[in-house]
Amino acid sequence: MAATSSQSLYQSAAIFAGGLAIGAGTLALSRAAFAPAHKPNKSIKRKVSDAKLRSVDAAAKSSTTAVTAKDASTALAGIVGTGRVDPPASKQLDQVDAKGAGPAAPAKPELPGHAAPNGVDATAGGQKLTGLVNAQPANANAAVPEPSPANRAKHVDAHMDLSTVNGPSDAEIAAKVAAQSWLLGVSSTKLTSTAAIDSIAYGNSTAIFSYESQANGGFGAYSEQEAQLAAEKGWFKGRPSVFKMQTRSGAGTAIVGYLNAKGGSSSTEPAKVVTALTNAAGFAAMAPALAAYNGSDNAKLVLQVSAASHFAEHDQELSISNDYASIIAAAAALGDSFEVLLSATRQEAVDFAQYAYQSDKNVVHVFDGAFAGREVGALNIPTKGQKVDAPEPFLFTGSPKAQTVLVVPSGSYSQAARAVLVTLPPAVRHNVALLSVRSLRNWDEADLRKALPKSVESLHILEEVAGGAASGQLYEDIVSSVFGGEFADSDVPSHVFPLAVAPGQDLTAAELHKLLETLGANHKAALKLQDVLDEAEESHADLLAFSGASVVTFFDSETSPTAPLAQLTARAIRDRGADTQLHARLLSRYDNFEASGILRSDVILSSRPESAADAPIVLAAEENAAKVLVVSDPATTLKSYAPFQSLVRGGTVIFNTPGWEVAELDSKLRAEDKRVLAQKSARLLLVDAAAVVDKLNTKTANASGGKAKVGDNVVPAEIAAAVLLVAVLRVQLNTSGAALAAFLKRVLGTAPVGIDGVDGLVQAAEAAIQLHAFNDDEWSKAEPLSEAEQNAPLRPTQIRYNGFGPNPDAATVGVEAAPFRSTWAQSAWQHLFSEAYETQADSLRPDLPEQTWVVEVTENRRLTPVDYDRNVFHMELSTKGTDLKYEVGEALGVHGWNDEHEVAEFIRWAGFDADEVVNAPSLTEAGKHESRTVFQTLQQNLDVFGKPPKRFYEELGKLATNRDEARWLRFISSAEGSATFKKLSEIETLTYADVLRMFPSARLPIDQLLTLVEPIKPRHYSIASAQSAVGESVHLLIVTVDWKTPSGSARYGQCTRYLSQLKPGAKVTVSLKPSVMKLPPIDTQPIIMAGLGTGAAPFRAFIQARAHKKAQGIDVGPLVYYFGSRYRSAEYLYGEELEAYTQDGVIQHMGLAFSRDTSKKVYIQHKILEDGDLLTQYLGPEIEKLEAAGGKAEVVLQDGLINDDDVEEGNKGYFFVCGPTWPVPDIHEALVGAFVKKGLTKDQAEKKMEALKEDERYVLEVY
Repeated sequence: MAATSSQSLYQSAAIFAGGLAIGAGTLALSRAAFAPAHKPNKSIKRKVSDAKLRSVDAAAKSSTTAVTAKDASTALAGIVGTGRVDPPASKQLDQVDAKGAGPAAPAKPELPGHAAPNGVDATAGGQKLTGLVNAQPANANAAVPEPSPANRAKHVDAHMDLSTVNGPSDAEIAAKVAAQSWLLGVSSTKLTSTAAIDSIAYGNSTAIFSYESQANGGFGAYSEQEAQLAAEKGWFKGRPSVFKMQTRSGAGTAIVGYLNAKGGSSSTEPAKVVTALTNAAGFAAMAPALAAYNGSDNAKLVLQVSAASHFAEHDQELSISNDYASIIAAAAALGDSFEVLLSATRQEAVDFAQYAYQSDKNVVHVFDGAFAGREVGALNIPTKGQKVDAPEPFLFTGSPKAQTVLVVPSGSYSQAARAVLVTLPPAVRHNVALLSVRSLRNWDEADLRKALPKSVESLHILEEVAGGAASGQLYEDIVSSVFGGEFADSDVPSHVFPLAVAPGQDLTAAELHKLLETLGANHKAALKLQDVLDEAEESHADLLAFSGASVVTFFDSETSPTAPLAQLTARAIRDRGADTQLHARLLSRYDNFEASGILRSDVILSSRPESAADAPIVLAAEENAAKVLVVSDPATTLKSYAPFQSLVRGGTVIFNTPGWEVAELDSKLRAEDKRVLAQKSARLLLVDAAAVVDKLNTKTANASGGKAKVGDNVVPAEIAAAVLLVAVLRVQLNTSGAALAAFLKRVLGTAPVGIDGVDGLVQAAEAAIQLHAFNDDEWSKAEPLSEAEQNAPLRPTQIRYNGFGPNPDAATVGVEAAPFRSTWAQSAWQHLFSEAYETQADSLRPDLPEQTWVVEVTENRRLTPVDYDRNVFHMELSTKGTDLKYEVGEALGVHGWNDEHEVAEFIRWAGFDADEVVNAPSLTEAGKHESRTVFQTLQQNLDVFGKPPKRFYEELGKLATNRDEARWLRFISSAEGSATFKKLSEIETLTYADVLRMFPSARLPIDQLLTLVEPIKPRHYSIASAQSAVGESVHLLIVTVDWKTPSGSARYGQCTRYLSQLKPGAKVTVSLKPSVMKLPPIDTQPIIMAGLGTGAAPFRAFIQARAHKKAQGIDVGPLVYYFGSRYRSAEYLYGEELEAYTQDGVIQHMGLAFSRDTSKKVYIQHKILEDGDLLTQYLGPEIEKLEAAGGKAEVVLQDGLINDDDVEEGNKGYFFVCGPTWPVPDIHEALVGAFVKKGLTKDQAEKKMEALKEDERYVLEVY
């Protein structure tokens, strides 16, 4: 794969600047983007695991524990067997790991093969390495000693420091292996043509040259893995040698040398079949050497070539497509000993790959490796030695009376054109046809003449041409054939025209439709292709109409637990085809450079079996044909892409929204997204799959009777994919409940879905699905809510396909991107070379995923007396100079800081350097890092004075050097220690800092502290103002939280303490969160408000908004306000304002309850009960209307439901409650009692309350 010149300059600058992405409190370009000399790959993964094994081996050598043969055999299998699993760090501890009294677990035995050959230390850099991997021994039947794990590395970099790298834990590997079996099902070797070709090559070759399989989308990986397994098991007889090669100039010389050395003319030598697995760039590099190769009687050469290649769009953006220009040009240089074949479809690719080994010639087989080769679906794979039909050199598609033929090299262009051709109107389709060129060498003019009908008058040659030339090699071949040889003295065809496209230029369905339509109408004239493409917007090709297929599209981040959802969906449909009568094909494409890496997958479902006429998935996906669109991790995906254009009208969008409420969707979506969804009349479903998995995990762990360890993922995170599968199948298959569970039981099999099995999973998933019914009219007119949204760059609707798989960063070796220590010099480099590092010096809190603003404190006023034990204060923040706009009822998220004195004390105790620079991975843009000092990090980012989870105790238990401390930590984190953990967490409210002080032997370096301590989360406070009334300001009503533990330690609420100490002029970082507390849609609708303590905040905003409208002469409805606190003299919050509003007629009635002012405690529910007649008048106006007409209340009920259809909307009142949860049941009973007094029965009153809830007229915001 060729690198682009535009990147090299940046790469050099990056290396010169230190090669790391940092900035003082800023974002910088990812290290992965700068591609250091050694990228983490599978080789490094082996080194990581081997480094861990050497540490275990060292312990084994020092042990005197007897080892049985069975123990040694078991341990050996764990190292050299497939799916090798390393022990977790906790099990590598020595004496500390033994629970309770008793001897420690026996040390692991010394295993054969750990010593390097000839006595060389395996850990040293002096291993004797062979140049070829898995080379055949001189005597294939001779016993071959098992190579040590260290010596299995290809070319080990002896200077690489692996001391700080930890491999994946035992649990992580086991979970990954288990997930593969139930998520992905059958091996992809049987499902993608690329992998199938790889396996065919391995079964038919004596030697394989695999060129950079990792950079070539895994093409060659199967052969490499099989060869590695053969070496580990000692299986050499009858298996090919596999050589891992690099693509470079003269790449073919190694193959030619091998053929000449191993496959000479000696009749005593067995025939050799040598296969090269490469891509377009590799084929072009080896073509000069192969051109000079004349073949051999005892050797056969097969090149399986993936046409996939990376292209630079507009000299900067990489994309993956097929490079037929390089392939056709290289093929032209080959001699007569080669046969060059081009395949188009998945099945063609497999059949041609098999044919290559039965042909008498050396064969170059080129297949679509960018698209068709990566589609997952059913394939008919020939068995070893099975004969397949020789491919026809030319494939004609279309009317036998066509006058114009579009000639295309067989591949992605021809398959796309074939799919579009059938969508043309019959009158047009009658005049135009398609000819796919399958055989480039040896070229046969007779076959070409035979393939063309006699009616053909003109040929248009569509091919990729490099360098801006007007025609290419295929055009030259066609011209030389048509105007000579077999076509001599013939009147057909009389015209041959070139149509050149740039390498990697993919044509859309609309563009191909317009091209074929134009050719059908004007067949004797040359075309300017660009003019045709410019007019393509008016064309439309309904690619799925022919097959009746539908599309399900998935957008997700690469590293999300739900990333395999598309594979699971396709497998569910494919494996249960007899039940669904559907066939499934899947294509996944990756954008490695956007955000944390974005994955788009498209599944085409059809009732017809797959055929050659089926539209390529990539083509159909561009036609906005998705019946179901699944958007996971929307905070990331919607920031980078606008996927909703992919939806058909009336389609369904399933949002996987971790932590989102339904009410938040309005504020999370951009205005342009809302307009598109309204235009599409979309149906929106919300599912929090992670929350469902947490519930299943908790229930399963609790049911294990203490057998499950705390922190264990009894139900792994990947089960979230199964949760979303339930939602997808409910929509796509229109099934649910027991029927859906029965279907999934045969799909999920033994998947770890929890104690209740698949039935419990389906039940929990269906209960979590929420419908969001948006207002079409409002969303169709949506406008940007902020200046940032208005000025945001346009997002693409189609994926930028630039990766074959997830971004090859540290996750490749099982090590998550971790914080690391840095220097001030590096921060200086980033500012000096800000363009190379893409340093964002003005980035505001880049660690926060939500939009934030910086506002200034203008007032911080205590409302309660100084000598009162509760500090309730009023704060005003200026929004001047920002685009912060908030609605009445919304909450303000305050991103508070830890107390600087406590932070300084903790730094002193821990021995950290407060001014040391540390780098932490960005939470919003994976692969990028943010740099701060230790003091900044502990004050502004880490919740080090918050409550730690059990996992923190578990991790400390692995680090504690004191035996007693380690045992205590393991006990607290176990199921048996739940009571102790609960006491420490909920009663003593221990913080991270407290726990570290309790167990001082578990010392955490600052970089590890960043991985174990949760970040500070924003605290949300109801806004106590209406922006229409106060202008560029936002008001808060806050009570300081403080308490003492039973042991006498003082505790403080992190954010309220931070806010209470702010002075006017201080800057605060804030964000917004929507709320269910919203003003009624009609100004005249009555509002009843019940607030306790600081629960009065949103109602102050309600009152201000109504007062502002009344002052403008707008007719507003009545306000009834209930407020409760302890003492009127101390906690009558905003009392003077409320009295003034009452005098002005804004508030019609107030019910004040001060519980401790009298001997008999009075609460707001008592006041509500007293005002029952007034409240039922507002909440049940239909009852008042009926009574005014002389009727009875029960007549209002029709079939058990309240009938208020005849009441004007402006008279229907709303009831809001804000504050603690404890009075809610009493308030509910008070309202039920008021309706009973009006004549309803108790059951009827309860139904009325339910009706109010469903209409969102009885709203609770309690905590």
